[in-house]
Amino acid sequence: MCRESFTGLRSPTETERDLLKRLLSVNFQGAGALCRQLASTLVEPIDRDGSLRLRPVDPTPAKVSRRIPVEATYVDTDGVLVHVLIHVINGVLDELEVYREDSGTVIVAPAEASVLEVEPWVN
Repeated sequence: MCRESFTGLRSPTETERDLLKRLLSVNFQGAGALCRQLASTLVEPIDRDGSLRLRPVDPTPAKVSRRIPVEATYVDTDGVLVHVLIHVINGVLDELEVYREDSGTVIVAPAEASVLEVEPWVN
């Protein structure tokens, strides 16, 4: 059996963990199981905007109805909308994606946004 290497992965910072918990706190199918996965999740930064590769050490797959079950948005300091999405693949946390609608660099990190609107995606 081939095991995935955890080289480069680390425990999430308190700020990163709080942001992930906030996104997973809304009511959607599989949220509870994803929260349990989060307890053992390691992360690896993907880009300067705050996107993270997520790797639960001991995942039990969650039953989610969509690859992206939840999204948050906020307005960056220059007025451009920023999206924060959690990706789930085969029931396992995979990525926290952060991007601006204009593809520019995020100015204010999601955890520091004064207003973060979190909504589940529904079918």
